[in-house]
Amino acid sequence: MDGGERMNEKQFGTRISQCRQNKNMTQEELARRLGVTPQALSKWECGRSLPDLSMLAEVCNVLEVSADYLIGRQAEQKAAEENRGWEEIWKNLRGGLVPIEIVFGEELVQVFLNAPYVEQIEMLRERLSTEGILLPVVRLRDQLQLRPKEFMILAYQNVLYSEELKDVGETTLSHMISCLGDAVRRRYAELLHPDLVKSLVDNLGIWCPALIQGVVPEKISYSLLTEVLRGFLERGNSMIYLERVIEYLESALRQKPDAVVTELVEAVAKRLEREDNFWVVLGKRK
Repeated sequence: MDGGERMNEKQFGTRISQCRQNKNMTQEELARRLGVTPQALSKWECGRSLPDLSMLAEVCNVLEVSADYLIGRQAEQKAAEENRGWEEIWKNLRGGLVPIEIVFGEELVQVFLNAPYVEQIEMLRERLSTEGILLPVVRLRDQLQLRPKEFMILAYQNVLYSEELKDVGETTLSHMISCLGDAVRRRYAELLHPDLVKSLVDNLGIWCPALIQGVVPEKISYSLLTEVLRGFLERGNSMIYLERVIEYLESALRQKPDAVVTELVEAVAKRLEREDNFWVVLGKRK
């Protein structure tokens, strides 16, 4: 007998015992009504054996319960239904965590069916990478609540850009992808999250291992780096400086370990500005 069968026998025995006690019956009384010995009933309740299948109906009749309940199928079905309910809930919650998506009205559905969407997104992703920007996976979703020719670019359900087009034609997809790129550049701080930052840092670590190893996330957590980068971008700076942001942030933390995010952003930005000014002045002297 394998572990699964023992578990079923134990479950069956526990339920018979509970039902018997709920009916205020002793083992002897239930055994007598079923036409079995008290010793046999005791083995059932202890999970050491099961009644013959032919007797299951009589057990259910005397205890006034269903066979599904005694053998555990009812609980399994209920658990499966509950799991399906929770799966839907978690799915809905994850939907609110999508970094970026394009939602559009019904007349724009054909645009994504008839045009090379994947190729254009990959071209945009490559262009943005030269600016230090990693474009997350972009989810597409038609939205009947929108006007037929309207589209929106969302980040975590917040609208980054929206437009109602006058016409739908061959250049519509290129226009929408261009709007996506502009929105990402302008509002990248709103797209950043620790998992995205980790991907950027992992890639940087391939080329600058001495900068990353032992620093991120050991000294600078991904959450802290994300917050500093958001503040850094909101000041009009670029993700192309990620390498120096990490270097200067680690230095700022060594000087003031208890510094708050705003102080760290200020320290990093000022040091970067001083360095850029130095190279500008040096260039003029030459």
